Amino acid sequence: MWRENKGFSTIETMSALSLWLFLLLTVVPMWSKLIADEKMAESRETGYQIMNESIGKYMMTGERDASKTVIKNNKIYALKWEEEGHDQNVCISAAAYKEKPFCLSIMRTDWLYAS
Repeated sequence: MWRENKGFSTIETMSALSLWLFLLLTVVPMWSKLIADEKMAESRETGYQIMNESIGKYMMTGERDASKTVIKNNKIYALKWEEEGHDQNVCISAAAYKEKPFCLSIMRTDWLYAS
């Protein structure tokens, strides 16, 4: 009885191939995007650490760098301080960030330092 069904193996092979192609065409792009997002998040975390160190130094001593370039984990980060009214803006940018640099704003204090 099975010998009379000559098209069964062809249909089974084509359906298995189409299933594998569907999985490859949907999973592989999502996988590469997840890896790229993970690298971006790691780079942003490093940028936040650099900003935190710079803000901590400013809060403890009152000294800040006008602009600074930091190399960490083989990536170059540019840290920039700007005055805007009563606030200090600390912005960091890197080549890994495809969008604009991200900034934190803190209140400028001329009289409150730990030293």
